[in-house]
Amino acid sequence: MKLNIKLKRFVIFQLVTVTLIVILGLITYIFRDATGFGNLFGFLRLLDVGSEQSIPTYFSLINLLLSSILLYIIFKFEKSKNLKRANYWLFLSILFVFLSIDESASIHENFDLVYDYLSYNGFAPRLLETHQWLFFGLLFIFFIGIILIPFFKILPKRTLGYFLISGIIFVVGAMGFEFLGAIMLKTGIVESKDDLLFSIRRIFEEGFEMYGIALFNIALYREISNKKIALTIASS
Repeated sequence: MKLNIKLKRFVIFQLVTVTLIVILGLITYIFRDATGFGNLFGFLRLLDVGSEQSIPTYFSLINLLLSSILLYIIFKFEKSKNLKRANYWLFLSILFVFLSIDESASIHENFDLVYDYLSYNGFAPRLLETHQWLFFGLLFIFFIGIILIPFFKILPKRTLGYFLISGIIFVVGAMGFEFLGAIMLKTGIVESKDDLLFSIRRIFEEGFEMYGIALFNIALYREISNKKIALTIASS
């Protein structure tokens, strides 16, 4: 069976789905703050962008897995052409599998304990009360960037531009708004994570992440379309 999804339809699906999730998440937070109902038979939790067991989280997980699949498709194509950059596509495919697992399991938050240990023993300054994993996140992004520099140099300029824009949007959400949340808690701008202002910040955080992933998938699908790669599902 051949998959023949037009690029325009793929773009519409990605952007419209993310927009709907963001709008519903915002409505959920406003409704909860205005009425005091935090559950509503479990429906509010399903739309909570900050909950690990919610539609937004599962969508992000699936979209990250889709990124990995699209990257692997490009890897297989370029490997068949014996192109030198093929292994970079494979590296990114594996990386996005890890990111999808982290989206569900929140592995990155365990690094708070590592930073607590380092700061307790005097190896690192105590800068934030929460979100200490951000330091390791910055290191992770730095090293991934260094590894991918040769890959970026040989990518078509338009593809590189799409990748960089989607990456910047994702990092602004994943790191920038996370850092803002830590500052808000530390300085007393909000009293707790349940404050409406903090929840709205979370909408921006998760929204930027989801839009970043969506734009990256669009760039990958565009690359597949330009290379005229045929997507087929074979039954045994």
